[in-house]
Amino acid sequence: MKNILTLSNISKSFDETEVLKDITVDIEKGKIISLLGKSGSGKSTLLNIIAGFEQSQSGMMFLNNKVLSDKNTFVEPQKRNIGFVFQNYALFPHMTIFDNVTFGIDSLPKEEKIKVASKLLSLVHLNGYEARYPHELSGGQQQRIALIRAMALNPELILLDEPFSGIDTMLKAQIQKELLEILKSTHKTAIIVTHDASEAMAMSDKIIYLEDGKIMQYDTPQNIYKYPKTKSIAKSFGVANFITKDKKVYCVRVDECKLKDSGEFKVSIVSQSFQGDKYILDVKFDENVFTVYSPIYLEDNNLYLSISWDKVAQIS
Repeated sequence: MKNILTLSNISKSFDETEVLKDITVDIEKGKIISLLGKSGSGKSTLLNIIAGFEQSQSGMMFLNNKVLSDKNTFVEPQKRNIGFVFQNYALFPHMTIFDNVTFGIDSLPKEEKIKVASKLLSLVHLNGYEARYPHELSGGQQQRIALIRAMALNPELILLDEPFSGIDTMLKAQIQKELLEILKSTHKTAIIVTHDASEAMAMSDKIIYLEDGKIMQYDTPQNIYKYPKTKSIAKSFGVANFITKDKKVYCVRVDECKLKDSGEFKVSIVSQSFQGDKYILDVKFDENVFTVYSPIYLEDNNLYLSISWDKVAQIS
């Protein structure tokens, strides 16, 4: 698979604070990548450097083998052929949807602009909305307009900054699905900034996990969930239990351990809560507290924890 974007030894500081530290990564053409990390991890700064809104202090960046930045070169944002979808969508409230969508292609003849807008609005099922204004659209519709505006210039890469932060939780899954379908159907390469691991797993071919300005892991959602490289990554992607065996630390997911009437570790129940389709329990053994699931309410007598050691990931 051909790489479309290459970052090599990218570093960035603000005053005395180093925000990005030696970022090196290759992004494959046609893939959807999530840039994930806690607040302050450097993900928004990295997105802005790729877009050209910020300039790194060191390193090199290439898009389709063309230099975007190095010690001698800096290509301005408008010349990078990169689309950007802002967190608040940044639609122009005084412009119609047609004018918003075609804002970046003003130089085209009117007939050509109409063709482009019609094709893009059809892609997001919003034909007939050309004369409306942004305030007349729902949040999900506004997001789709922001996306196709970024696509109007046929960019080689699309960047999305927290695209679901303003979407109601009840609608988020549907809108994620729609956005994914649009990006995949157009074979676009996209990088999506998020702080939500479930969002990243649902959307991405691969995930870049940033921590303190460094890439801690770059892998598929499946591998990051099953084989996290650090405790913090493990905890970010769902319930993670940790246990030391033979001086090595292992991450044990809830589906890799079960409560039985016999097993390795005799446990006592610390807490138990009903969650509709299951009970969530915290159980204690030795100095360890594990979170486990059970389909039924369990009494605190003669319970043992059994671990599927062949499925657990070694952290250290």
